Amino acid sequence: MPAGVTGLAVKCAVLCAFVIMTLGYALAAAPREAATAQAKSGARRASAQKTQARGREVYISNCARCHGGDGRGQTTLGLSVEAPDMTDARWHARRGARRMTQSVARGRGQMPAFAGKLTKAEIAATI
Repeated sequence: MPAGVTGLAVKCAVLCAFVIMTLGYALAAAPREAATAQAKSGARRASAQKTQARGREVYISNCARCHGGDGRGQTTLGLSVEAPDMTDARWHARRGARRMTQSVARGRGQMPAFAGKLTKAEIAATI
């Protein structure tokens, strides 16, 4: 050990080197981790948009004739079978996603079952 360097000074130097290396690694890793998180977030957003678009297609093809393009049930057929106004917040508050999924799959009242026509993913996309 050089003259005048104590054991405490060596320990401080080692500790400082460790801290600098650790911070350097953390600072270097942060942009990579942020980029990875951003890419995953973008992929989830794109997937959600794709599911939403597919849900619209399925709804228009299978549901709109009764429930209407706007979900209010004001079509000729919808009025004759008393299709509910699905834009009503109170109507939604009384039903969960599980019940609506089951209603679409199994049918409810005068609404036919769609389990044989639509996949589970297509039904989920419309809810």
